[in-house]
Amino acid sequence: MKLSWKLFFITTPIFIIFLTVFGTWMVQDNFWSSFDREVEACMVENQMFQNSYELTKHALSETQREQASTKKIVESFYRRRGKADGNARVLGTHWEVLYQDNDLNIEHSIMEQLDDSHNVGYEIKRSGDEVYVVVLCRNVFGEYIETTKNITEVFENRTEMYSRYRMGVLLMAVLVGGVILLVLFFVMRNMQKLSRATRQFARGKYDTRVAIRSNDEIGTLAADFNWMANAMNTQMEQLQNEVQRQEEFTAAFAHELKTPLTSIIGYADTIRQMDLSPEETDMCADYIYRQGKRLQSLSYKLMEMTLAEKQEISYQEIYVPEFLQEIQRVVAVSLQEKNLRLSVSAQEGVIYGDRELLASVFINLIDNARKASEEGKNIWMTGVAMPGGYSVTVEDEGRGISPEELSRITEPFYMVDKSRARKEGGAGLGLALCRKIIELHQGSWQFQSEPGKGLKITVLFGLPEVTGRERTRRRREQRRAEKERKKGRRRQRNTER
Repeated sequence: MKLSWKLFFITTPIFIIFLTVFGTWMVQDNFWSSFDREVEACMVENQMFQNSYELTKHALSETQREQASTKKIVESFYRRRGKADGNARVLGTHWEVLYQDNDLNIEHSIMEQLDDSHNVGYEIKRSGDEVYVVVLCRNVFGEYIETTKNITEVFENRTEMYSRYRMGVLLMAVLVGGVILLVLFFVMRNMQKLSRATRQFARGKYDTRVAIRSNDEIGTLAADFNWMANAMNTQMEQLQNEVQRQEEFTAAFAHELKTPLTSIIGYADTIRQMDLSPEETDMCADYIYRQGKRLQSLSYKLMEMTLAEKQEISYQEIYVPEFLQEIQRVVAVSLQEKNLRLSVSAQEGVIYGDRELLASVFINLIDNARKASEEGKNIWMTGVAMPGGYSVTVEDEGRGISPEELSRITEPFYMVDKSRARKEGGAGLGLALCRKIIELHQGSWQFQSEPGKGLKITVLFGLPEVTGRERTRRRREQRRAEKERKKGRRRQRNTER
């Protein structure tokens, strides 16, 4: 069953039940008000009859009382009031009828309920189709005054009101049910739009959006759907790009394996099938060795990339000037092969991270600068302290990179100059590994290059999220370390003197 029909079959009966209960209460309240008024009027009439009867009887002397009958006494005060008769009876002390206005003789048990403290009472009695209220009181002479009033009209009015109200409830139910259906149709129309959009999105139409402009819950749901669709679109585009990168990675990896494996198989087959001289055998073995070393380097790089993705960073404080000088000493031998000069300058400051992983980043960057530079050129490594972080720049005077290729140099196996890179022993994994390590350190980098003007890479490090107490401790340690370094420099100057 659809939600609109569920809401209709829930709300309409609830409304009818509420209307019925409320109307029944109103009718009953009106009935009891009328009933109480009629009983009160009958009680007043009984009291007036009793007072008139007692006054008239008190006005007579004892002799006159004995001679006068009850009928004459009643008729006398009726004449004074201008009334011929009424609806009253006078009963004697032994319940015998002394006077009666009409032929009504309604049996009741009020007399049994009367005593000295309660000398008046009433009962509701039904005689055929008629309903009467009977009031009985005992006067000072020990007699009983009974008055009767027909209140059938009160009950008939209640029955008529119930009949009219049932008809009104029926008409109101039809009217309200129609209004509820119209409202539900209007509300569910937006839900149907949302449902159609969901089905279209599920069929692959990922550009589907819902055009619902309202401030209610359905409008919020539509906005959430559009937000979800945008997020899923973005995620799917990222997934497609990731799949494409995986395919490119697999193709590049297979291509990188193909060349050394072909060389290894070819030279090994030559040694196996041909009689070679010692020089030729050494040459083949040398080719096999170099290609094997290349495969070994490739496997190590892949292993480093895999481990970098899974490694948890243990943040350590690294004093940058000392760290960059350490990097300079590590790469000094490889730079001497091409007579390259590395200039290092760094402002006072620290970065936080894994020392070995960050060393791998800068060694890779300098090694790439070495491969791209001609003999006798310069390489600069500069550290600059900034508010909230630190930047390290590696700049060379190499061949440079075009803007089209600059955006792809961090992709695995991507090489700007493949022949030169393979000749230098590269596999296109260095910058991809550096990117992963920098991301693990929550850092970023920037590239600036033009063909023939070298490449400039700036690595930006921010401060890790630490507590205020930890930050204060680190600042104290930093100031203490700076004081120790200043003392060491003063001792060195004093020794030189």
